[in-house]
Amino acid sequence: MFITLKRIIKSGTKTFLRNGFLSASSILVMTIALLSVLFSVFSTVLLESGVEQLESKIDINIYFKPDAPIEKVLELKTLIENLPQVDKEQSNYMSKDDILEEFKKRHQDKVSILESLDFVDSNPFGAILNIKAKKLNQYDNIDNFIASDDIFKKFGDIIEISNFEKNEKAIEKLNIIIDYIKRIGFIISTILITLSLIITFNTMRLIVYTFKEEIAIMRLVGASKFFARGPFVVEGILYGIVSAIFSLFIFWSIIYYISPILESIFLLNLNQFFSGHILEITLGLFLGGIVLGFISTYLAVSKYLKV
Repeated sequence: MFITLKRIIKSGTKTFLRNGFLSASSILVMTIALLSVLFSVFSTVLLESGVEQLESKIDINIYFKPDAPIEKVLELKTLIENLPQVDKEQSNYMSKDDILEEFKKRHQDKVSILESLDFVDSNPFGAILNIKAKKLNQYDNIDNFIASDDIFKKFGDIIEISNFEKNEKAIEKLNIIIDYIKRIGFIISTILITLSLIITFNTMRLIVYTFKEEIAIMRLVGASKFFARGPFVVEGILYGIVSAIFSLFIFWSIIYYISPILESIFLLNLNQFFSGHILEITLGLFLGGIVLGFISTYLAVSKYLKV
């Protein structure tokens, strides 16, 4: 069995090297297909990083009027923080006294500003409630609760302004962009993988046709189906392995040059991310290439190799 397998691998390798142009065309398309999958995956990683950065900046700030009764302010604060969409650990509340103290610390070197506070009979600042959602798409639910009729009737007189409307547009645009990029990436990857299967399939069909007489002779002298089919499957697997190697080096080269540019936008070092996940990426590429080459080759052999 070992000797038979060794001969199959040797024969498949020879056929792979002998069919230079056909092998190159299949490898090229398979490389492009694997690269498209890699770009799709890394686009998702970049988008997720962008979402995380946006999530850290987007919030809902409720500014209360300076004369708002503290009891009503705390009551509304409790109602909002008890919403399942609200991240209590990330949300924070600053009373009017805390804001006044922070204002004084921030302007402690500006005597004229501090002296102007002496002319005011009471604290001119209102409390602020900063609300963070657990997920980006949950801000709308929180805002709808705040803007509901029941809340507005009871607490509308103590709320001065809410800033969610400005952030809402940014959230909507980002969600639309993410959705489109994911769809486009999936469609392109599917098309290229299908194209790779078709080209490799046709390549192997042509190779099988070229060697049909040799195969017929092999069968006449008693060669098994496994021995007759094996070299072609090995050749297809070699297509996948070589394509995976090319894809890895091409993609790593691209990442190396574009990482500094994208890092300034998405605050994510892609080169560092790639290096940190090199084992998973390499295994994924080789597995994907081998499976892609095996499937396309096996289909061609099964359909056109009548043995």
